[in-house]
Amino acid sequence: MCASKSTSLMDLNMRGLVVSLLCFLFIVATKFNCCTGHSLKALCNEEEIEALLSFKTGVHDPSNRLFSWVSEECCNWEGVLCHNTTEHVLRLNLRWDVYQRASSLGGNISSSLLHLKHLRYMDLSCNDFGSLNIQKFFGFLSNLRYLNLSSAGFGGLPFLEYLDMTTVNLSKTSNWLQVMNKLHSLSVLRLSNCELLAIDSLRHVNFSNLLILDLSWNHLISSSFDWFADLSSLTTLNLADNTIHGQIPYGLRNMSSLIFLDLSYNKFASSLPDWLFHMTTLEHLYAISNMFQGKLPNNIGNLSSITYLDLSDNALEGDILRSLGNLCAFQLSKISHRSQGKSLEFLNLGGNKLSGSFPDTLGECKILEYLNLGENRLSGHLPNELRQLNSLSSLYIHRNSFSGKIPISLGRISTLSRLNIRENFFKGILSEKHLANLTSLKELDASSNLQLTVQASSNWTPPFQLTGLDLGSCRLGPQFPAWLQTRKNLYDLNMSYAGISDVIPAWFWTRTYQTIDLSHNQIIGSIPSLHFPRIHLGSNNFTDPQPQISSDVVELDLSDNLFHISGNLLSMASLIWFRSLHLRNNHLSGNFPLPLKNCSSLMVLDLSENELTGSIPEWIGNFIGKITETFLEVGRILYTASLMVLVLHSNKFNGSIPVELCHLNSLQILDLGNNNLSGTIPRCFGNYSRMIKPSNSTSPFPFHDPYYITFGSTDEATLVMKGVEYEYHKSLGLLAGIDLSSNNLSGGIPEEFTSLHGLIFLNLSHNHLQGKIPVKIGDMKSLESLDLSMNRLSGVIPQGMATIAFLSHLNLSYNNLSGQIPSGTQLQGFSPFSFIGNPELCGAPLTDDCGEDGKPKAPIPDNDGEDDSGWIDMKWFYLGMPWDFAVGVWAIFAPLALKRAWRHAYFQFLDEMKYKLLGWCP
Repeated sequence: MCASKSTSLMDLNMRGLVVSLLCFLFIVATKFNCCTGHSLKALCNEEEIEALLSFKTGVHDPSNRLFSWVSEECCNWEGVLCHNTTEHVLRLNLRWDVYQRASSLGGNISSSLLHLKHLRYMDLSCNDFGSLNIQKFFGFLSNLRYLNLSSAGFGGLPFLEYLDMTTVNLSKTSNWLQVMNKLHSLSVLRLSNCELLAIDSLRHVNFSNLLILDLSWNHLISSSFDWFADLSSLTTLNLADNTIHGQIPYGLRNMSSLIFLDLSYNKFASSLPDWLFHMTTLEHLYAISNMFQGKLPNNIGNLSSITYLDLSDNALEGDILRSLGNLCAFQLSKISHRSQGKSLEFLNLGGNKLSGSFPDTLGECKILEYLNLGENRLSGHLPNELRQLNSLSSLYIHRNSFSGKIPISLGRISTLSRLNIRENFFKGILSEKHLANLTSLKELDASSNLQLTVQASSNWTPPFQLTGLDLGSCRLGPQFPAWLQTRKNLYDLNMSYAGISDVIPAWFWTRTYQTIDLSHNQIIGSIPSLHFPRIHLGSNNFTDPQPQISSDVVELDLSDNLFHISGNLLSMASLIWFRSLHLRNNHLSGNFPLPLKNCSSLMVLDLSENELTGSIPEWIGNFIGKITETFLEVGRILYTASLMVLVLHSNKFNGSIPVELCHLNSLQILDLGNNNLSGTIPRCFGNYSRMIKPSNSTSPFPFHDPYYITFGSTDEATLVMKGVEYEYHKSLGLLAGIDLSSNNLSGGIPEEFTSLHGLIFLNLSHNHLQGKIPVKIGDMKSLESLDLSMNRLSGVIPQGMATIAFLSHLNLSYNNLSGQIPSGTQLQGFSPFSFIGNPELCGAPLTDDCGEDGKPKAPIPDNDGEDDSGWIDMKWFYLGMPWDFAVGVWAIFAPLALKRAWRHAYFQFLDEMKYKLLGWCP
């Protein structure tokens, strides 16, 4: 028994020894006392702890991101990483992510960080620190290898390899290039959006080992860049979004290792140099929107490694077949020889002036995924070789002059997800056979092919699930396409001008579309409810009862239907995001709809051709936009735009024009014509800021500005310009004009109008205006249409009117103007009818010559006593000519005037032909 106790005691001692040994080994390995459970504190270097705490003191930390920076164990602090053995701080990563719940850091950077002498990695990006001299500060951190200060708000590192200062303002640092040149170990340099204004010359380049250089989004103008020739190791160069003029920097020619080159959005108004297409290492070449001109080089096929090529939105010319033939032939040779090199995957030549037929050699680019030849001058038929592009996912050939039938082989590209063939001259039938194998198709746009018929049986089930379908101006009707019922992922649908004269089925109104455009058809029946965000149902035959409108609607066009709209439809108290409303020609009666007062986000309002009475309310001047949300962390404010288009033409409004309309400083189109308004024209109309500045064709309404709460750019309006009624669609945002015609306005034309330098049309005709035409009217250089007829204006025609170069429609008839019509080819080119009814007016183009006193010469009496019978006969002949002409014209245009569908189809055809010939979109 004693022996047994002794053995048990020995076992116990051995177990204790083993446990003690394991504890010792664990202590050695982890510096942790397993017996007591307390940490043997891993103390950092005292100098580095003080440096970090001092840094924390100077930093503004509203959300307490640095809460862990309290103990002496700095290696466990947030964003700090130490060496495993020496415990020196090696990494400091305080980058802020916009998706973090915590806020960004602010304040100033303490110089105490200079005591982190072993620091190799520092990332302070996306914070908001104060200004800092990078050379004087970080130049003392000699071991730093990685430095990221991008979007951090501030502006002798001998071993630094990576430097990212994206969005750091360096506009006041004139010697930035000399500073960077001292970083001889640098391999990555990112200076995007740093407000750089110029690049100096360098006698000697020290950072010749640079691999990546990003100078995009600056204000560089010079194109010398002589030191580029020494960057022979560079693989990536980004010069996009500057304002560089002239030739492409010649120094690029020596960059024999270049793989990625982006020259987009500059002003290289020159031809593409031949040497650019001898850079055989290039895999990505982007030269978008640069005003490049001349022919597309034939040696483009020398880019033997190219995978992404984008030369879109320039002015390149020439036969596309000849240029691309070599490129795709080389691609084919690589495939046939089983080369391991790169092959063309992305090709964008859209928005140029290329001519010729569709290059059938493109079928040899077997792995091509994206092809854009849209907006050129290509013609002819589509080749059957298209079926060879069995990797193609996106095909854009819109706005060309392709013709003939669409080949069925196009439908054999099963990988195709986006197909855009709009605005061509395709004809024939687009049938189920064309679409049978397009199982991946998501977006289809075949619109504005006027002779193309889309034909499918009512029981057809398409093999694809579309998200976007545009068949506008194609022959689709008369039945509503039943096969749409199974397309449950469809969000954007356009079937305008499609000849549909059916009733829309009930299932259609229950879907979750984002945009529907069924306008300009002959659709009948009623509308139960409307809940889609963007709805365009104008120019149909919809009838009462009036539909219920959801608060989700932001654009609504019910114009030119058969509704008898009452105030019930306009109960829009909850529609604060209502952006666009068109109720033209719908028998809308009563006073100005009061519920519109709640639609504070309105940008476009058209209530024309109705029976509204009373005065125009003063509160309409409150549509001036508002701030909706503020994001201080990213410096962004979201706000709604103010009213830009107000069309109240052809109603029965009376009273004076409210001066509150002057508060709408974003107004571009104001049409109050053909009402019973009286009083004077407010002088403050001359303060409309969007009419003062000439229109920018690249930036119409700010519908695509992310700072606005907006939902599209499909607005339209019917306006009278140059004496003719036009329907404006995409070009609406480029117009600026005022129409106050056919009212009872009195007084003079405000001199302030002459400050509206961006005004394109001005119609003040058929009023009771008096006084003189403003002397400075010649300052309105953008005017294309001016109508001051049927008033009581007096005095001479200002000489400056002859200098308005774009003026193509002028009517000053039936006033009391006097004197000689100003000389110059501009006014003399108009018809005499533009000036008739002014007895004291003389000079060309009128037949009345002016005397020395500037008045019409008196007629010379005829006293020869000859028989007047022949002249009397001739007078009857001339008097009968207008009647004959009128009868002939009426015989042609009477059907168009009486039949609205014919009228729309006729003018739509003319517009389409005009866009084809002139190469611009409405």
